[in-house]
Amino acid sequence: MLPGFLLVFAHLGKLTAQISILGGFVGNTNAWYQLLSDTHVGRVWVYRAIISCLLLASILIIRREQLHGSFLRISAGFAALYLVLGPLGGHAAGAGALSWTLVLNIAHVLAVAIWMGALPLWVLTVRAFANGQSGLSCSQLEDALTRFSWLAIGAMCTIVLSGALLADTYINNAGDLLGTLYGGLLVAKFCILAVVLLLANGVRRGFLPQLRVAGNLAMASRLAARHVAMEFVAAIGVLGCAAWLGQTTPALHDASFWWLPFRWALDAAWIVTTQRPWILTAAACLAVGLLTTTFGRHRTLRQSGLFVFVTSAVALAWILAVKAYPDSYRRSESPYLTASIAEGRALFQAHCIHCHGGGGLGDGPLASSLPKIPANLTQPHTALHTVGDVYWWLTHGIQESGMPGFGKVLSTSERWDLINFLRAFSQGFEGRLLSSRVVSGQAWLGAPNFYIEGSAEISELKNYRGGSNVLLVFLDRDERSAERIRRLVAGYPRLQSLRTAVLLVVPMVGVTPPSDLPFPVLGSSSKEIWDAYELLSRTASNRGAPDRLGMDWARAEFLIDRFGYVRARWIPEEDRSGWDDLDRLFPELVQLNAEPQLKPSPDDHVH
Repeated sequence: MLPGFLLVFAHLGKLTAQISILGGFVGNTNAWYQLLSDTHVGRVWVYRAIISCLLLASILIIRREQLHGSFLRISAGFAALYLVLGPLGGHAAGAGALSWTLVLNIAHVLAVAIWMGALPLWVLTVRAFANGQSGLSCSQLEDALTRFSWLAIGAMCTIVLSGALLADTYINNAGDLLGTLYGGLLVAKFCILAVVLLLANGVRRGFLPQLRVAGNLAMASRLAARHVAMEFVAAIGVLGCAAWLGQTTPALHDASFWWLPFRWALDAAWIVTTQRPWILTAAACLAVGLLTTTFGRHRTLRQSGLFVFVTSAVALAWILAVKAYPDSYRRSESPYLTASIAEGRALFQAHCIHCHGGGGLGDGPLASSLPKIPANLTQPHTALHTVGDVYWWLTHGIQESGMPGFGKVLSTSERWDLINFLRAFSQGFEGRLLSSRVVSGQAWLGAPNFYIEGSAEISELKNYRGGSNVLLVFLDRDERSAERIRRLVAGYPRLQSLRTAVLLVVPMVGVTPPSDLPFPVLGSSSKEIWDAYELLSRTASNRGAPDRLGMDWARAEFLIDRFGYVRARWIPEEDRSGWDDLDRLFPELVQLNAEPQLKPSPDDHVH
């Protein structure tokens, strides 16, 4: 009966604590009523309160009338329903992949309830057996505890697997795990769970085998019960961490502070060819050590495996370590928009070309006077640093290279605009291999997003994702532009049948397209859109002038797949055939439409 009362009071106490965090609710009856009746979370809490009262009532009836069988199953059903409703009012209700996240949360909660609910009964049964009060024989106790052991193993596997998958939903990198409160609680929960597993393994390997042989079972039983009692206390700690996690902002939505002077980056270490054999060797030894520690039959072999595992883990961590900063895992605060890229481009020209050069090659007029030659921003090594690293450098400078900090010169948003530009600028050189042909299975160049004016249905480029490919057309005042528009209009029905939208961008002064076109024409924002996509228009034979950031094309067209990636590009001044005849474009669209989604759509922010 006491657990039932505790459940009701715990439910009300937790509700009060959660609501008080929101502010303005304590003592405000109207606010409480609105929260509980007009919000999803409030309604879930009302349902859970009703279920908890029904559960308490059923417990009282069962205890008073000494009922068993179906009545116990009804109480268990109320308890399960109470637990199942919990995730509906937590983080899972706001997750993107709602269905599978809810299933994982529910499985996790039920597994924890089964495991923790059985532990007190385990302790009481074994203690009664040790005191000669259980009435069970050794074989009966062994059979009961063996069945519970297998049940606990299944519950623990469910807890660990569902917990790992849920953690992956809210944890994106090491900064989320070690640099946020949410991640710290997850680490604490994992450590306590590891203690639980060690205790449970000791009981399973030590006590259960003794039930099969004669010996001092009373002393062994008391020792086993003590271990399980400690396991139950640790389980309460796990439950406490879980409850705290439920009230904590998920790591993906929280600011990360990296407190270590290094971080682990496989990409940065792997690019150094001399380190690759060491990485592979350490990884192989790590696997061998883990297998030996887990499945070794002899204690000496397991101890040797543990030594190999720990040594290999330390060696691998040392090899993969690179320098880090407090902002290394900081998230971008400016969306990857063409307006942001264009603003960043203007900031680069105003503040950075004196050292990095007009073309970003590190050959500016002040470069020779610096202690270290400025980085060549056209090289792919810039992608090996996190945006947080770059943000730190822009804010505080790089003392050893002579780069000054711009924390007092540029605002936070301006620094993020500059980082967006640097990403687009670097990827433009990586994208030189793009042509008018779609390469199957190669989706990597995310299309910068922008807002679409004059369209009542689609307000921004990324809204086409999941539905249509996009042919992004940039035109000049060249007389061939009028002919291109006519061909696009004539072929538009066929393009629509191939799930492809057309967006016409006219960034050049003096071009006035017809007003009755069947597809949107971007006018006032076209200059900033071109300033961004111009960076992605370099080709294998023309990487651009060394003293300018962009290109000097009169026309360009980009084919963006329905998942948000630039898959092909046509520069008429280099390839006069290309898609000039739309019949050459249609097979590329058929190929794109036949492809499944190769990877998640590009993020709204750089990482």
